[in-house]
Amino acid sequence: MTRTVLRGRSDAMSRALDALRRSARTGQGAVVAISGEPGIGKSAVLRDLVEQASRAGFLVGAGKAEHGDQIAPGAPLLVALRSGPRPLLSGEAFAGLASLYDKPLWLVDRISALVEDLAADAPVLIAIDDMHWADRLTRFALRVLPARLARSPVVWAVTSRKMPGDPLAEVIADIDDDTAIVGVSLGPLPGADIEALAADRLGAAPSAQTRALLARVGGNPFWAVQVLDGLARRRGHADEAGGLAAELAVGVRSRLADFTAEAAALVRLVAVWGRPLDIEDATQLLGISEADAAARIDESAANGLLTSDGAEVGFAHDLVREAVYAAIAPDDRRALHRACARHIVGKDGSILCAARHFRASAVKDDEEAILALEKAARESASIPGQAVELAEQAFALTSVGHPLWLLAGERTVETLVKVQRETEALAVADRLLAVAVEPETVARLELQACLALWCAGESSELERRASAALARRDASAEVRARLSAVRALGASRVQSTSAAEGLAKSALAEGRRLADQHAQRMALVALIEVARNEGRHRLALDRFADLRRLSDTAYQAEEIRTLQHLDRYDEAEAMLAKIREAQDGADSRLPSVLYAQMWQDHNLARFDAADAGARTLLRLAEETGNSRYRLSARLVLTAVAMYRGDRPAATQLLELGHAESTDDGLHRCSSLLRGWLKAGAGDFTASVAILAPLLDDPENARAAWMWSPPWMRTLAAIGLNAGDRSFCAGTARMAETAAQRNPGVASVEGTALHIRGLLDADIDMLAEAVRVLRGSPRPLLIADALRDLGATQLNQDGDGVTALTEAADIYQRVGAVSGSRAVAKILREHGVRGARPAGPRPSTGWSSLTDTEHRVVELISSGHTNRSAAMELGVSPNTVNAHLRSVFRKLEVRSRVQLTIAFRERATQ
Repeated sequence: MTRTVLRGRSDAMSRALDALRRSARTGQGAVVAISGEPGIGKSAVLRDLVEQASRAGFLVGAGKAEHGDQIAPGAPLLVALRSGPRPLLSGEAFAGLASLYDKPLWLVDRISALVEDLAADAPVLIAIDDMHWADRLTRFALRVLPARLARSPVVWAVTSRKMPGDPLAEVIADIDDDTAIVGVSLGPLPGADIEALAADRLGAAPSAQTRALLARVGGNPFWAVQVLDGLARRRGHADEAGGLAAELAVGVRSRLADFTAEAAALVRLVAVWGRPLDIEDATQLLGISEADAAARIDESAANGLLTSDGAEVGFAHDLVREAVYAAIAPDDRRALHRACARHIVGKDGSILCAARHFRASAVKDDEEAILALEKAARESASIPGQAVELAEQAFALTSVGHPLWLLAGERTVETLVKVQRETEALAVADRLLAVAVEPETVARLELQACLALWCAGESSELERRASAALARRDASAEVRARLSAVRALGASRVQSTSAAEGLAKSALAEGRRLADQHAQRMALVALIEVARNEGRHRLALDRFADLRRLSDTAYQAEEIRTLQHLDRYDEAEAMLAKIREAQDGADSRLPSVLYAQMWQDHNLARFDAADAGARTLLRLAEETGNSRYRLSARLVLTAVAMYRGDRPAATQLLELGHAESTDDGLHRCSSLLRGWLKAGAGDFTASVAILAPLLDDPENARAAWMWSPPWMRTLAAIGLNAGDRSFCAGTARMAETAAQRNPGVASVEGTALHIRGLLDADIDMLAEAVRVLRGSPRPLLIADALRDLGATQLNQDGDGVTALTEAADIYQRVGAVSGSRAVAKILREHGVRGARPAGPRPSTGWSSLTDTEHRVVELISSGHTNRSAAMELGVSPNTVNAHLRSVFRKLEVRSRVQLTIAFRERATQ
């Protein structure tokens, strides 16, 4: 039977097998996307592909998404990893995934590493059938994994119906150019192939009457088989056949009419269950013995509706299940779904797995279903799209005025806020507030609205709404304390620092009085925001210590950033290492830590690592839809490109980042970089026009980045070149204020001296700045100060060559091409011979690789995986992958195999 269904599919199989052979030969990943209408033969093609891949030496795993598994996180993919006589993953490796099921990014990261290890020994095929039924975690994984494993011989073969919200298109849209995509669209079989299929099934050539009937199936092999079976049942009464769907429905009803009532009940239960039903579950749901269940299964199998492997019972094809399901009376369907839901919850307490059945059985204002879906939403918070969908379904089931309407709506708002869907959260909150009258409910809804506004960067509106809610004075002390804390958060961005600090301290005191940790955490975050906005980094660090005492780890990355502002890079590195060790070394599992590491590398002028870290963070941000990390990564990539003298790349990165910025603080930061780029292009007047509004009120600055030493020095230099002394004086005052607020921090104190000496052309002050900055761990700060000292000395007929030469050495050592060019230009202008600017690194070829990239190439070409190479280099596997992506682009290779060949050829030259 399997072979007959494949008639007419030689071209499809040829294309799919070519993808396998190409992947095995080149080492490049691929996706084989098989699509078509129901019953067209997608599953048959996939089965044959899996069989042939196994015979060709591929390591193979196959899974199937079931209609009833859309809530079970990752089930089709996990089954594929552990299926068959030779599973891809060992029992131990598979068991190690269990703790990550509720952490999608972590789970995908671990699976990626495991599959990469497998592909180092043999090509891998992972097949997922019926992806249109797949749950959100599986879809997320299939969007992410092909790109991550693009340079390993891993083929992903998936089938999907063509339907609204095309899941296949969703997967393919996120696959980059490094992964080959082979689309196999299955169309109708030609008439000759349908007739040959009939001959296979009938044992003889079909009659003219049968051929005429088969001509009506539209080339669909499943319908052809059903028509043939229908003819056999009706002894050839072809004239009774109606439409194809009707034929199947009639056939199903006809067969069920011949069943005993007990066997028919089993068939209907399996149809409602939606996936293969464990026989033990069947006995419990039907209240029968195993012997009775076995008899019912035998009867159903003998009549061609169900199949069983001894442990589970199911349908041979989804279309048959759908036909049986459609034939069940609506009230009976709902009763069966509710029985299934209660059974699942009673068996293992999994409300998530039961959610589909609660939804299918629900009626308006169905309290059991509403509460179940609401609980499922809370339990699936790690999968944002699913959490929102469940919460919105619970809310949609309630009528305005029903006792659960406000509760379901409030939980929906909470869920939307948690998954950063701020606009939707505000819309639902405002809808609820238009009806809510109970003071406590109104206050809680306003609190959630304010949290959404904070995430959206709408600080003025946040403060207005929080203040209005507090003015009503009729909510509980606990909710009022939280509203006070969130109002302080908003005030940190829009009020004077003293006013915002006063509000935050008052909210903290109230939170402590009530022993409300939530209020205390928000108040402390507000106090930290105020301290950072003022450039008071020591005070911010003290407040982080208070925050840690509340057992909150959500702000570790910002604490590390504060250590960096205080030049305590050794402590920051130790904290990063401790977190990575606790997370098994995979920095991608905690993007906030990768964010902090990226800035650590950037500030210490480790540009290779900063670039790789930023690219990794950018990919993770795009995978998870986190716009804040996405822009931060682009800002660092822009800065590194500027340091390396690649202004076109910097401009492109900045334009992408600026276009997507909605948060006020990040928007201001991208404006800072736009001004820098204008200055880099020589348009200093335009640069000052962009930058001046950012420095209108430095004493009440509301962004931590404004106190960063490199930016303050850069702003001063731009002002000097533009001839704007007022602008320059503002940056000098700001730098001196930062030094007063952070005594003993070499980077800050030295920068203040540097800017003042630069503006006054004071050689002694510049020399003192150099002396102080020698205590800073940041190479570019000392290099820039040496450059300005040397230039000033030359301008005043002093000996500036020594300082300039040292600056050039630092720039060259860290790869800061723009700095090297600036030094060379200064020396040329003063007639110093032999000053050659460092040229930019070539963009392609072996000479374009950095030292780190060369080392990565050596390790990968000697057989290392990303994980083992990462251990050698002391970085994360994702960082190695980021270096590899850069290497592949520069060398114009597309896989590890091609890289290894190129490396060996170069070694013999």
